[in-house]
Amino acid sequence: MQGKIITTAEQVEYPHPKHDRFFLRDVAVAADNPNLSVHRGRIEPGGEILPHTHDGQTETFYILSGQALCTMGSSKTSVAGGQCCIAPSGVVHGLKNDGEEPVELLALFTPPLK
Repeated sequence: MQGKIITTAEQVEYPHPKHDRFFLRDVAVAADNPNLSVHRGRIEPGGEILPHTHDGQTETFYILSGQALCTMGSSKTSVAGGQCCIAPSGVVHGLKNDGEEPVELLALFTPPLK
């Protein structure tokens, strides 16, 4: 396997089929890195990654910009650019854009989601 450089702006953005006003680009998937997948996400104002779980994967959200309400287990916390949320396997988690600007984020999955 050779190294690879990925330009996110050249990737196709698509709407997530289960969440509201949440758009993704699959930056790095298992074919690129068998240990981790990286996804660039955008939640439009009022949009939401609905509370859900992942079985067998830890999801780490790194908020690049914007403001959101993070559900983690039974708690809800305001998060903004520069903050990171870590949801181990089986923990309910979600993000709701409660601000006026899009929320830009990276979602990292270990092991890879795709």
